[in-house]
Amino acid sequence: MPFVVEPMSPTLARQPFSNPDWLFEPKWDGYRAICFLQDDAVRFVSRNQKSLTKRFPDLQRIVKAIKATTAILDGEIVALDQAGVPCFDGLRSRRSAADCVIVYYAFDVLHLDGLNLTQTPLISRKAALKKILPKRETGRVRYTEHVIGEGEGLFAELERRQLEGMVAKRCDGVYIGGRTRAWLKIKTSVGREEMRKRSKAWGLQQTS
Repeated sequence: MPFVVEPMSPTLARQPFSNPDWLFEPKWDGYRAICFLQDDAVRFVSRNQKSLTKRFPDLQRIVKAIKATTAILDGEIVALDQAGVPCFDGLRSRRSAADCVIVYYAFDVLHLDGLNLTQTPLISRKAALKKILPKRETGRVRYTEHVIGEGEGLFAELERRQLEGMVAKRCDGVYIGGRTRAWLKIKTSVGREEMRKRSKAWGLQQTS
């Protein structure tokens, strides 16, 4: 099992679409993190290879919830408010975090009990991931559900719920680190506005 993994990163797209060869997931508003499970412990690494493990100690308890001896998962660390809505400030502020619960939304599995799954089609990796995660949606580690083909319908629902956006992924896609057009991210109006606010606050140039 590798010690370092470069995350697969989606390319920004402007419009939602529907296509039977693609699956569509919510885009979580949190910290992208690769999760390494080994020796009854987990460690989390950011997209920039920075350790997030000590920052989120409550996530250590997911070890007992994952039905695997060793695994590498891809997902997002998300703070949920009392209504179950993602709250990015809950990840950055201790005061905000007091009113939030920190969870790990897994959406991919790259290695599982000695097997390298990166060349396995995404739809099969998702099936393997679902088998090793808890069925209940109230724990610290949760499975990211998807729909196949109906991207426009999911996007409309995400807009209605005022969530950040959607990620479209080719069902037959393999996992390759770096930017790719096999994964596309589409921001909702809420997601676009939030991106502008953060870019302004952090002194970054808006590019999308």
